[in-house]
Amino acid sequence: MTVSPKKRKSCRKRQAALGAALFALFQAACAAVFAALCLIPDLPGWVFWLFAALSAGCVLPILPALVVLKERFEEIEGGESDAAAEY
Repeated sequence: MTVSPKKRKSCRKRQAALGAALFALFQAACAAVFAALCLIPDLPGWVFWLFAALSAGCVLPILPALVVLKERFEEIEGGESDAAAEY
């Protein structure tokens, strides 16, 4: 059974979006855990700043992931994967 190119592109876009969404979800969960650790009472100042930096560090990779997702959509639309599969 042959899958139409339109359905194939749609499936690849959905998979790419799902991967980026799961990555963002896991990074946000990690950031939430570190942010919650900042709220521990009587925490030394340096530990508070460490957890705050780790929390911010978990959120930062989400923006580049969205840029990569946009590039992946462009690759899918351009048919680069299909052209590479012919070799």
